[in-house]
This record gives sequence, structure tokens and C-alpha cells, in this order.
Amino acid sequence: MSTQAAPVLLWCVSTRAPDRVVRTARMLLPAADRERMAQLRSRADQDAFALNQALLRRCLGALTGEAPAALRFTRRKNGKPEVAGVGRGSGLAFNLSHTAGLTLLAVTWGEPVGTDIERVRRVAAARIAARFFPADEAAAVAARAGHEAWDLFFRLWVRKEACVKAWGGRLREGMRTPVHLADPGPATVRGPDGRPWRVWDLECVPAPYRAAVALSRCTRPGALTVRRVTVTELLESGPTAGRGLRCDLAAP
Repeated sequence: MSTQAAPVLLWCVSTRAPDRVVRTARMLLPAADRERMAQLRSRADQDAFALNQALLRRCLGALTGEAPAALRFTRRKNGKPEVAGVGRGSGLAFNLSHTAGLTLLAVTWGEPVGTDIERVRRVAAARIAARFFPADEAAAVAARAGHEAWDLFFRLWVRKEACVKAWGGRLREGMRTPVHLADPGPATVRGPDGRPWRVWDLECVPAPYRAAVALSRCTRPGALTVRRVTVTELLESGPTAGRGLRCDLAAP
């Protein structure tokens, strides 16, 4: 099967923002998003929702030529969202992940993409891995203690969740998927239907975070452009704000 080259754009966004930026984010949301936001119980959750949806709309709007508030989304049968309306014919694929204070947005064209980010923190790593991960991965986590165990656990976790989000499955089922940390560079992972995917660790995120991105094995990835930016810079100056880094995604 021939593969196609596809650039991958990645925004790594610090979402700590002053009130004026949160107000700007809320103004970018259409009525349906504001209704969803109002259903969240805490002000902190509402603010996080507004900031993440606004940065998503600002970036995708720039790529499709649509106004951020005018963008519409639909969901595929597997639950993955996609751009509707004018932007649908562009072949644009995207995935968003967020954790405490940091958000990742991955964009490519032609084939699905998945990304995940987690803050490395104290968890019952060995117990959770024993319940959900393949035996060799669970044993590797159990052989470590303290921060080393938590770091390995989340490195495995983000690889798995990035893959699940790429192929549109259920996270619980994806936890049993081997993600081959022993392999140098990107790993080839088999989805539930046997389809191959590639997953990469993302070294662009600051400590104490772990992150990964997954693409179809049918996609020959081109250059990865990573832009580290604050949500204030992104919403006030646009998606090209911040510090950019360009590198190649080498195939396994």
C-alpha cells in the first residue's frame, strides 16, 4: 500500500490565563458551546472549557479560512469529531487533549490523528498497570518505585490513549494494547481490527508532563511543526504566535 506524506502541526498551549483572556475565549464560543459550558458545575471547569474550545476554534479557523465562532463539528460513527461545513472537504483531521494547565492540539490531513498529554503525578501505578496493561508492561512498572514508576506508567498511558483516540475506540479496551516502549523511536501498534498505527513520544512538552501522538501507518508523516505558546498569545496574536520548532517524524 502506498503512503502519502502529511505534515503534522502541534500546538502545546499553556492554559493559565488572566480573566480578560477568559472573557475573550467565552466570546469566541457559539451559543451551543456556551450552553455546554453552563452545564459545568465549577467556574474553573467552565473557564478551562472556554479556553480549550477557543484555542481549538482559533487554530482550525485559521487553517480552514472560517471565523472561529462559525466553525461547525459533527461526529463520525466511532465518536471522533470532525469539521463540518466548508472545512469538511479539506481532509483536515485533529485531536485535542488537555490536563492541568497544558493543552495539546494535533492537526494533520488525510488520515486520523490522536494525541494525549498527562501530568506525571502520584498514582497507584503498579496496581492500575496490573489490572489494565499487558503483563510485560505491568511488570516493568512494578519493577520501579516512586517517580520512576509514575513516569513510566504515564509514558505508557499517553501512548495508549493517543492510539485509542486516533482509531476512535474505547480507552478501557486500548489499555491492553502493547505499545512497545523497548523499540527505539516510534512504535508500530495494532488496532482492534489489525490496522497498523504509529505512535511517538513527544519530547516538546515540559516536565512534569508526558505526551504522545499517533498516526495511521498508511500516513507517511512529513515534518512535525511544534509551537509552544500561551493561550493568551494564541488568542490575542493568532496561531503563529509563540516559539516554533520543526523536526522530522522518522518511520520505524
